[in-house]
Parts: sequence; structure tokens; C-alpha cells
Amino acid sequence: MGLNKKYVEHLLIWPETLEARLYQQTIAEKACQKNTMVILPTALGKTVISTLAAAHFLYNHWNMKILIMAPTRPLVLQHKDTFGKFLKIKAEEMVVLTGKVPPSYRRFLWEGDAKVFFATPQVVRNDLESGRFSIENFSLVVFDECHRARKNYAYTLVAKDYVEQARWPIIMATTASPGSNQKIIHQTCSDLYIEQIEFRTEEDPDVKPYIYRVDVEWKQVDLPKEYKETGAILRDILWERLRRLQSLGVVKKYLNYVNRRDLLEAGESLRKLLEDASETEKGPLYGAIMLQAASLTTFHALELLETQGANSLSRFLERVEGNSRQKKSYRNIINDPHYHLLRNYLSKIGGLNHPKVLALKEEVSRHLRNNPSTRILVFTQYRDTATHLVNELKALNGVYVKRFVGQASKENDPGLSQDEQAQILHDFREGKLNVLVATSIAEEGLDIPVVDLVIFYEPVPSEIRYIQRKGRTGRKSIGKTVILAAKETYDIAY
Repeated sequence: MGLNKKYVEHLLIWPETLEARLYQQTIAEKACQKNTMVILPTALGKTVISTLAAAHFLYNHWNMKILIMAPTRPLVLQHKDTFGKFLKIKAEEMVVLTGKVPPSYRRFLWEGDAKVFFATPQVVRNDLESGRFSIENFSLVVFDECHRARKNYAYTLVAKDYVEQARWPIIMATTASPGSNQKIIHQTCSDLYIEQIEFRTEEDPDVKPYIYRVDVEWKQVDLPKEYKETGAILRDILWERLRRLQSLGVVKKYLNYVNRRDLLEAGESLRKLLEDASETEKGPLYGAIMLQAASLTTFHALELLETQGANSLSRFLERVEGNSRQKKSYRNIINDPHYHLLRNYLSKIGGLNHPKVLALKEEVSRHLRNNPSTRILVFTQYRDTATHLVNELKALNGVYVKRFVGQASKENDPGLSQDEQAQILHDFREGKLNVLVATSIAEEGLDIPVVDLVIFYEPVPSEIRYIQRKGRTGRKSIGKTVILAAKETYDIAY
């Protein structure tokens, strides 16, 4: 592949387009020999490694095909753009297959003259199960963001079919964050038939020259007394239900130490008991399950208040009230005398923002003053919060901001179509937008090299998600990550 040159030299790669990085070429060469998991820090070119491997197989096995899979359509399109920029093959030999392409036409494309297919795993699995194509004639299959290969996720089913059908299957699985423990990583390797792992860290000598520093800063804020008073009412509602669960033997901890996981595990235990219960035993069990569900809802409401703000809590309570006819656990909450007091407190708070909103606005304003051409990516866990933050940031001078969320539409909250997502990312790259407020949809894989500030509106209790969020910056120059947290709240626990 032309080692030790400034640019990669290969008959199927456009001259002077692909920088020759030794670690990428070394990994690609090894991945062409065995099923390989490639673990590489974000922004160090996992897609480039896939491109190098694809060039090898296209040149040496010209009569076979290649499949590149990614979890979302924006990611699929991004891979296609990268391959098209470097690979010297005709445009019609590269095909994108997502749910937007009708099944009958997908069959035609699978059977056509295309050499490289870019697809979502769900489409590939569906087409394999329905017999629209056979995967036996593929020399290479790439599983991007392979940490998603869990249980019955489409990746595991596609890998099984590929290994069973192809004569010489080669799998490349790529990720920046393979899992939080060895058991999970081993399971992923097993599900994807991995034979070797190629792993690099930011400290490896062949990688270090291409790494830009990312400075991480924590900003902690104090909750105002109005929030603390409102939280106290929510705790009264929560603890009343926990006491009753305690008296039934469902909760065995001191109330101060009961967390979300405890409540989820209690729900699983109660449902298992229900399976073998007699008719006389079912009534009390149903009552306990209702209390457990009400406790979990109240716990979530308290977390929203403390970590997101009164606006997000109010939106959530509106949904609780709107669905109370269908859910006994919701009725149990809103019929509590404390609930009316809670609503009165929330109405008095009115538009009092969470102090993290002010901290966010100050950070965005300061960063834009110092670097007007900057791009800022704000992450938050909840759509309601994303909407509120966009409205708050719009009021700042020089801020051009949009919300970036998933496709699914929720109650009174439409999602973004794949085309809308692609357009927002295009506008962000081109500078028509300088701030994106995104949910987890923007954590994985998306190539936005111009971001030099990432703000976490709340900490995340997941190594994988932390790595992915932080990895959105520091791609072309020194980056910065700011993590906002409210003192003495679930933010700090996370």
C-alpha cells in the first residue's frame, strides 16, 4: 500500500488524496488477513482503514463485493462520501441502501453491477431474511460502531449469515469504545467472529503525532432555594411510596440510599413473582407493581428538576397528567395531596432557569467572542431540555443554533427526518449554524471536524458515551470539553 510515503499509493486510490499514516496502513493490512476488531480513538481514521482494506479486496478480488454497515443513515452517507473521495471507482459502483429505498428496488441493486454497498444493518438483515440477496459473494464486510452488536441486534445476525454463507469471509469491526468491561468485549468478539484485535491508544508512538489535546473542565453550580423547596415536595411524594414498598418487603434499603437501579430490579422481581402467583396473591402484587412504577416516575421527575430544570419537569408532568387515565401509577401520583402543592410551587417558579442554563449561555458567549468562526456542540440527554436550550441560546447575539435529535416522533415532539438531519449537519459544517444542541444521536461516528468546544449539559454514567461525546472535538486542533453539573444532585452521582 505504499508504506513510508507522504500519500498512500495504490492503483485504486486517487493520487495525493489520502495521507499515509503508518498505523492506518499497518492495521488495514492485518485486517485483510483475519476477522479484526479495530479499536481506535475518535477522529483517527477508522473509515480510512476500512477504505484501505476495501481497495485491497477490490483490486485482488474484482469479481466480489464489499459491504459497509453503520447504525444510522447519516453515518452510512458519511461513509459513502469518504469512500467516494478516495477510491478510484465509478459512482454507479457505490450504492446506498437504507429503509428509504423500496425493498423491490433493493433486490435489483443487490443483484446489479455495484461493487461497494453502504447500508444500515436493519436493511441488510431484513433483505437476508427475505431472500432478496445472498451475502456469499462478499469479500469484506465492515461493522462500524461494532459495540452495538448485542444480543439480537442486526449486526450479530448478519455476521452469522456471512460466516455461514461466504467461502472466505473477512469481517472488520470498528469502534472507539468497545465496552465497559472484558465480558462485554469478549461477547462482542464472539458475536462478530473476531480473530484478532488491533488496538491503539492516544499514547501509542505511531498515533501520538496525530492527536490533538482535549482540555476537560468541570463547572459546578448551586441549585437555587426555589428548586430545593420543590425537590423536597417531590421527595415527600417519593418517600411515601417507598415506605409502603418497604413495609411490603420490596425495598430493603434505607430510603436515602434507594436509587433507580434498585427500583428497576424491584420491578423485575415483582413481575417474576406474578408469573407463579395464585389468584389471591396477584392482587397485592399488582398493587406493589403500581407503587414501584409510581416511585420510578417520581424518581425521574426529581432527577429532571435537579439536573435539567423546571421547564423539563413541567413538560414531563404535563405528559403524566395527559396519560393518567391509562396509567394507574400516574393517577396514584397526581391524586397525592402533595402533588397539588408541587404544581403550585412550579407555577410560582415560572421561568426560573436552572443555573446550568446561565452557565451554558456564558460559556457559549465567551467562546464565540474569542473565536467567532468556532463551532459548538451541546449534548443533553432529553429532548425537552434540547428544545429549551435552543430557545435560550437563540436570544444571544451571533448564535445560530438548531436542535439535532433522532427520527422518532414523540408526543407533541416530532423527530427529524434523515434528510433534515443531513441538512442540519451540512449547515453546521458550512458555518450557517455555529451551535448544535444534540441528544445522543450525535454521539456516534458523525464526522464534524470543525467542532472545537463540546459542552455536556449533564454528566453521563457511561464510559462509552463519555468517550464518544468528548471525541467530537480535538479533531483538527486543540479542543475543549466543558461538563456542567449541579452540586448535591444526581449529576454528581453520575
